[in-house]
Amino acid sequence: MNSVKVLVAPPKGSIERQTYLNWLTKNGFEPFPMENNDIEIEYPLILCGGPDIGTNTTRDANEMRWIASALKNNQPIIGICKGMQILNHYFGGTVSNIPEELKENHLIDSFEDDNDHSARVSQYHLVSDIYGNITEVNSRHHQYCETIPDNFKATHMSFDIGYIIEGFEDINNRIWAVQWHPERNESMDNIYPLDKL
Repeated sequence: MNSVKVLVAPPKGSIERQTYLNWLTKNGFEPFPMENNDIEIEYPLILCGGPDIGTNTTRDANEMRWIASALKNNQPIIGICKGMQILNHYFGGTVSNIPEELKENHLIDSFEDDNDHSARVSQYHLVSDIYGNITEVNSRHHQYCETIPDNFKATHMSFDIGYIIEGFEDINNRIWAVQWHPERNESMDNIYPLDKL
């Protein structure tokens, strides 16, 4: 069986990039790091974690263009952390800062810069999927998808830190996104959403 080719949008730095490539290779995929910002998306697309929307407007614009290209070419998209947030933003959902009382479980360092955060230690919390299965996941973000558009359905919610959407899928079964970082292999649920491709 041939492995599936997957395009990997540029993460923040070289260590993070290698983490994504190792994760995909380990799970039977053939990753291709994107080097050209004007690339046409003709394979499944991974949108990596990164800085808050608006921090790096060039990256935001590239990601919006890649989402449009993937949709035009009927390619699946996986969003991880910031990738989930930019997908939500693209389709008209709202992305907000996590409420002050919930930040302790998410913050691990300053998120204001656009540097490689690979060495930072994650926090952990519990999420429940739509079937009631509970999984501990890592958490490396301080923004979240406050509202999601009608074309998405929530698949994972945190409940020990307040009800925050931690994962969603689109109703056409072409887009999957999670707020945690499965590529870091820190949590029990470190394959989802690769099992959808």
